[in-house]
Amino acid sequence: MPMISSLDLTGAIAAALATLFLITHWRRRLATEEKWIVLLVCALTVLINGISVWSWSGQHFAGQVAENWGDYLQILQPALWGMFFYVVVQSALRNELKASRQRMRDLVENMPVILNAYDRDGRILAWNRTAQEVTGFSRDDVVGNSQALQQLFPDSQVQEQLRMECEHGGGHYKHRIYTLKGRKDERQIAWYNIAQEFPISGWANWSIGLDMTEQLAAQRQLEHLATHDELTGLANRALLHDRLHHALAASQRNDTTGALLMLDLDHYKMVNDSHGHPVGDQLLREVGKRLSRCLKSTDTLARIGGDEFMVLLDYIHDPEEAAIVAQRLLSALGEAPFLLFGTSIRTRASIGVTIFPDDDIRLDELMKNVDLALYTAKQNGRNNFHFYSRNLHTQFRWQHQVAEKLRDAISSDGLMLHYQPQIALRDHRVAGVEALLRWPGFENGSLSPAVFVPIAENNGLMPDLGRWVVENAFRQAATWQALHGPMTTAVNLSAVQLYQPNLADFLLQLLERLQLNAENIDLEITESAVMRNVDDAIAAMKQLRDKGFHISLDDFGTGYSSLSYLKRFPVSRIKIDQSFVQGMDTSAGDIAIVRNVIRLGHDLGLLVLAEGVETREQLQRLGDEGCDLVQGFFCSKPLAAGPLGEFLRQGGGLVH
Repeated sequence: MPMISSLDLTGAIAAALATLFLITHWRRRLATEEKWIVLLVCALTVLINGISVWSWSGQHFAGQVAENWGDYLQILQPALWGMFFYVVVQSALRNELKASRQRMRDLVENMPVILNAYDRDGRILAWNRTAQEVTGFSRDDVVGNSQALQQLFPDSQVQEQLRMECEHGGGHYKHRIYTLKGRKDERQIAWYNIAQEFPISGWANWSIGLDMTEQLAAQRQLEHLATHDELTGLANRALLHDRLHHALAASQRNDTTGALLMLDLDHYKMVNDSHGHPVGDQLLREVGKRLSRCLKSTDTLARIGGDEFMVLLDYIHDPEEAAIVAQRLLSALGEAPFLLFGTSIRTRASIGVTIFPDDDIRLDELMKNVDLALYTAKQNGRNNFHFYSRNLHTQFRWQHQVAEKLRDAISSDGLMLHYQPQIALRDHRVAGVEALLRWPGFENGSLSPAVFVPIAENNGLMPDLGRWVVENAFRQAATWQALHGPMTTAVNLSAVQLYQPNLADFLLQLLERLQLNAENIDLEITESAVMRNVDDAIAAMKQLRDKGFHISLDDFGTGYSSLSYLKRFPVSRIKIDQSFVQGMDTSAGDIAIVRNVIRLGHDLGLLVLAEGVETREQLQRLGDEGCDLVQGFFCSKPLAAGPLGEFLRQGGGLVH
């Protein structure tokens, strides 16, 4: 009997084990057709090897089969195994491809960008999870929907562009912002169309989109902060300059006219000092709102710092139109008080105006022009507007020269004090003098205090100038105290000096150094200076009065104080302004004012002094009305210290 071939036996065992392994391990990974092929291969292999084993059994029929078919069967067996391994390999490749495609689908589905694809007719073919989350529309809502473009993209131009892209095989652009309309809101999407760069079969057009809504909002916020005032929300200096630059270019290109206005609130510092910065800040906000209502949408209103605002009128027919706008702004501020945190506050403003291209076409020069025009408006009494003109530069240079020379005069004692006697009507003798500032050495002549004092105020010279006046007046008063005994010397205090926190200490130290009595000094304070900050002014005046100084309220009746304030002022006398005194000759109204001021002063226990007495008739009427003191050219002009001493020694003060 023939022996069983080890090869046949091994093949049979391997076929059995392979069949078992494949059936248990690959059954879930093989396709149905592949499973049948594998089973067929295994079955045929087992059959062939079974025949081989049978042929070795020694039976005649088995031997005949082996002899006639054995070779063919042996040749067939490797072919079957080749088929088997081919199926296994192809199955593995197919499964890997399937897994790769699934991974790609998962990647596309879950990628953090919007993916959409269209056919040639503009119908959506692909719509991933991010697109659904951003818009709120599911895949079923949009895929195949012929109206999806109109539904998702509200801009008709965008719709048309997408249709054109679908017809021409897509586009090729990056970061193009389109609005995508969702169920709840609109989103700003940066689209990247790469259909032509990476074409995909079956997709006529496709792109990815990145939701930029929050980033763009943050960017707009940053841009707004960079170009707008944080407090008021108005344009800031940078944005104003940018728009002015464009307006100037357009003016030259189109031969048109524009205007630039600068507005500054009058006495805004008083609001901050009196009511606090929160009230001051709120006032600026409300002023901005009120000014905005006076302007057109094409005009630019900017806050450039502090209490300064600017208005750009990029097109006007003529300068008169700018004047109308300026007056409208002033009227709007003055029409009603601002109610801020329960406090009623009135405010006024001054405005400078410059016209371009008439005044200049350079931005820097226009800014200088309008600032100079504003400065002039303030000098002219505030609460008004003033146009820039060429001669303002000449005037400004002259004022600058005056300020420089005044600074030198203060440091080199180039100034003088003259003293005008104040006569008591009871006995017609000198009761005191008023120190009046003079500048005799200005350009080989003299310059009136009415001219150079405002220049000093606007150039920050008042602290030094006021100190010079006080020190020299006190020194002369100490001399007269030693020579003539008690006689008051009236010294004017500026508003700057009145609100200095160390004023009382400075004056007391000066008195001690000069051995001067405080009762020989009369500190004159103007009504307008007191009203800048009533409570602080009253506190300062009380402190000075308690130290022994006399306090006079100067220019009474020309300011805007009320009688309720007057009774609170710690003053010892009031001075009737010379305009009322000189008006008595022709005006019954001025006579009535003088009479009632004298009566009011006496009722309050105050002395009353009349300034500017120039005629005997004025003196006689003041005496008849009971005025206590007079001062004016009829009695004596202001004299230098030497001539005044001679005047006193000769018994000056007698009125003949």
